[in-house]
Amino acid sequence: MKKIIKGSLLIMIIIYIITFVNRNNYYENTQVLSDNAIKHFEEDLKSGKEINPSNYLPKKKDYNNKTSLFFLKVSKTIENVVNCSLKKVLQYLDN
Repeated sequence: MKKIIKGSLLIMIIIYIITFVNRNNYYENTQVLSDNAIKHFEEDLKSGKEINPSNYLPKKKDYNNKTSLFFLKVSKTIENVVNCSLKKVLQYLDN
């Protein structure tokens, strides 16, 4: 019985880690300012205009499509199932 619980717990942890890594590293989170954006920022700074960072950052591309949205939902569902299962298993083991 302990082998089954340990095996199930290990599989759920591995699935959770894979889901977490895929969800958080799907895109790179780096943004680079272009030379024009830097010049525009400096001009606005010199003229005393209100500075809003979103005016100088490049527009984000939308990579979502039906397939990626479907697998995002699947990933979130797996994450919820794993979280609930781990809570129940840990509550069972705690008692």
